[in-house]
Amino acid sequence: MSGHRLTFLALNVSDLAQSLRFYRDLIGVSLHRGDHDADLNDPWYGGDHAAVSWTDTAFIHFALYPCREPNRPVSTAAQVGFHVDDVEAIDQRLRSEDVIVVQPLRNEPWGRTARYLDPDGNIVSITQR
Repeated sequence: MSGHRLTFLALNVSDLAQSLRFYRDLIGVSLHRGDHDADLNDPWYGGDHAAVSWTDTAFIHFALYPCREPNRPVSTAAQVGFHVDDVEAIDQRLRSEDVIVVQPLRNEPWGRTARYLDPDGNIVSITQR
Protein backbone atom coordinates (compact mmCIF):
# COMPACT_ATOMS: atom_id res chain seq x y z
CA MET A 1 0.00 0.00 0.00
CA SER A 2 1.38 3.38 -0.99
CA GLY A 3 0.26 5.33 2.06
CA HIS A 4 -2.14 7.47 0.07
CA ARG A 5 -5.62 7.75 1.55
CA LEU A 6 -8.67 9.95 1.36
CA THR A 7 -8.60 12.90 3.79
CA PHE A 8 -11.07 15.35 2.23
CA LEU A 9 -14.42 15.09 0.48
CA ALA A 10 -16.50 18.08 -0.57
CA LEU A 11 -19.86 18.14 -2.29
CA ASN A 12 -20.94 21.25 -4.18
CA VAL A 13 -24.61 21.69 -3.41
CA SER A 14 -27.39 23.63 -5.09
CA ASP A 15 -28.90 24.78 -1.76
CA LEU A 16 -26.66 24.73 1.32
CA ALA A 17 -29.53 25.05 3.82
CA GLN A 18 -31.42 22.16 2.22
CA SER A 19 -28.33 19.93 2.12
CA LEU A 20 -27.42 20.87 5.69
CA ARG A 21 -30.90 19.83 6.79
CA PHE A 22 -30.55 16.49 4.97
CA TYR A 23 -27.09 15.58 6.27
CA ARG A 24 -27.18 17.17 9.73
CA ASP A 25 -30.82 17.12 10.78
CA LEU A 26 -32.03 13.93 9.10
CA ILE A 27 -28.94 11.71 9.04
CA GLY A 28 -27.20 13.20 12.07
CA VAL A 29 -23.81 14.18 10.63
CA SER A 30 -22.49 16.85 13.01
CA LEU A 31 -21.85 19.50 10.37
CA HIS A 32 -21.12 23.06 11.48
CA ARG A 33 -21.51 26.23 9.43
CA GLY A 34 -18.37 28.14 8.59
CA ASP A 35 -17.13 30.95 6.41
CA HIS A 36 -13.41 31.15 5.72
CA ASP A 37 -11.15 32.72 3.13
CA ALA A 38 -14.14 34.35 1.42
CA ASP A 39 -12.05 37.43 0.68
CA LEU A 40 -9.69 35.36 -1.48
CA ASN A 41 -12.52 34.77 -3.97
CA ASP A 42 -11.25 31.22 -4.53
CA PRO A 43 -13.62 29.50 -6.98
CA TRP A 44 -12.95 26.03 -5.48
CA TYR A 45 -12.44 26.51 -1.78
CA GLY A 46 -13.59 28.96 0.85
CA GLY A 47 -16.60 31.01 1.67
CA ASP A 48 -19.85 29.90 3.26
CA HIS A 49 -19.98 26.15 3.88
CA ALA A 50 -20.79 23.40 6.38
CA ALA A 51 -18.18 20.86 7.46
CA VAL A 52 -17.09 18.26 9.95
CA SER A 53 -13.74 16.60 10.60
CA TRP A 54 -13.30 13.17 12.11
CA THR A 55 -10.01 12.52 13.88
CA ASP A 56 -10.60 9.15 15.50
CA THR A 57 -8.38 6.46 13.93
CA ALA A 58 -7.83 8.55 10.78
CA PHE A 59 -8.47 12.15 9.76
CA ILE A 60 -11.15 12.88 7.18
CA HIS A 61 -12.88 16.19 6.46
CA PHE A 62 -16.36 16.27 4.87
CA ALA A 63 -17.72 19.57 3.59
CA LEU A 64 -20.71 21.00 1.73
CA TYR A 65 -20.08 24.10 -0.38
CA PRO A 66 -22.64 26.08 -2.36
CA CYS A 67 -22.11 25.55 -6.07
CA ARG A 68 -20.42 28.41 -7.86
CA GLU A 69 -20.44 28.05 -11.63
CA PRO A 70 -18.40 27.45 -13.67
CA ASN A 71 -15.64 26.15 -11.39
CA ARG A 72 -17.82 24.64 -8.65
CA PRO A 73 -20.80 22.98 -10.38
CA VAL A 74 -23.33 20.97 -8.37
CA SER A 75 -22.01 17.54 -7.41
CA THR A 76 -24.35 14.83 -8.64
CA ALA A 77 -24.19 11.04 -8.75
CA ALA A 78 -21.47 10.84 -6.11
CA GLN A 79 -21.75 8.05 -3.55
CA VAL A 80 -21.13 8.81 0.12
CA GLY A 81 -21.53 6.50 3.10
CA PHE A 82 -21.80 6.94 6.86
CA HIS A 83 -21.69 4.56 9.81
CA VAL A 84 -24.52 5.43 12.19
CA ASP A 85 -25.57 4.34 15.67
CA ASP A 86 -29.25 3.65 14.88
CA VAL A 87 -29.86 2.84 11.23
CA GLU A 88 -33.54 1.96 11.86
CA ALA A 89 -34.34 5.36 13.43
CA ILE A 90 -32.58 7.28 10.67
CA ASP A 91 -34.35 5.21 8.01
CA GLN A 92 -37.71 6.05 9.60
CA ARG A 93 -36.80 9.75 9.80
CA LEU A 94 -35.73 9.87 6.13
CA ARG A 95 -38.86 8.01 4.99
CA SER A 96 -41.11 10.32 7.02
CA GLU A 97 -39.58 13.24 5.09
CA ASP A 98 -40.27 11.51 1.73
CA VAL A 99 -36.58 11.16 0.92
CA ILE A 100 -36.12 8.91 -2.11
CA VAL A 101 -35.03 5.42 -1.08
CA VAL A 102 -32.58 3.90 -3.57
CA GLN A 103 -32.13 0.66 -1.63
CA PRO A 104 -34.25 -0.25 1.39
CA LEU A 105 -32.61 -1.50 4.57
CA ARG A 106 -31.00 -4.88 4.12
CA ASN A 107 -28.25 -6.95 5.62
CA GLU A 108 -24.91 -6.71 3.84
CA PRO A 109 -21.61 -8.41 4.78
CA TRP A 110 -20.48 -5.07 6.29
CA GLY A 111 -23.72 -4.41 8.24
CA ARG A 112 -27.36 -3.36 7.94
CA THR A 113 -27.39 -0.75 5.18
CA ALA A 114 -29.77 1.44 3.17
CA ARG A 115 -29.23 4.03 0.42
CA TYR A 116 -31.04 7.28 -0.35
CA LEU A 117 -30.80 10.27 -2.67
CA ASP A 118 -29.66 13.57 -1.20
CA PRO A 119 -31.25 16.81 -2.49
CA ASP A 120 -28.82 16.95 -5.46
CA GLY A 121 -29.07 13.31 -6.51
CA ASN A 122 -26.01 11.89 -4.74
CA ILE A 123 -26.41 8.39 -3.31
CA VAL A 124 -25.97 8.36 0.45
CA SER A 125 -25.68 5.11 2.36
CA ILE A 126 -26.12 4.60 6.06
CA THR A 127 -24.78 1.50 7.77
CA GLN A 128 -25.31 0.35 11.32
CA ARG A 129 -22.10 0.91 13.31
